[in-house]
Amino acid sequence: MTEYFDWVDRHDQVIGITSREDAHRLNLYHRAVHLYARGEKGGLILQKRSLSKDVEPGRWTVSCSGHVDRGETFLDAAIRELREELGVSVGRSDLVALLHSDPSPANGYEFVRSYEVLTPVSPVYNSDEISELCEITLTGLDDWMKREPASFATSFRALFPLARKRFSAIR
Repeated sequence: MTEYFDWVDRHDQVIGITSREDAHRLNLYHRAVHLYARGEKGGLILQKRSLSKDVEPGRWTVSCSGHVDRGETFLDAAIRELREELGVSVGRSDLVALLHSDPSPANGYEFVRSYEVLTPVSPVYNSDEISELCEITLTGLDDWMKREPASFATSFRALFPLARKRFSAIR
């Protein structure tokens, strides 16, 4: 099944529709969300991308992420992705915007809005998307990223340091 979403210009204005395949193959600007959720112990939940993923399989990244569907808002996409990937239902007030980053090679030419999930979650993950989850302290994550940077998705390495500065609840 082909996935389609909005193709946007350098000002994040919709200029057409593109398939996931074309967006990635042709480096077309499009939109995505990244979510940072904390677990019941207060640490950050990370996901290891499924080996069946077409982009950076087997690498560690944000709690969940995904493309913004055609006509969907960033916030609606964030709520949908949490439900689809982690089995977690939240309302708009459970999310706080952390940052809006512009497209670059490091983030797959995506306008990325990052959100923090304010309430702790007990995820039940979608094994088509995720092969593993872990909960880790920010200090532990900093150490791990220094030791093994290649274990993490390129977009995570680029955007996590910016988002980390804005966390309100994650330790």
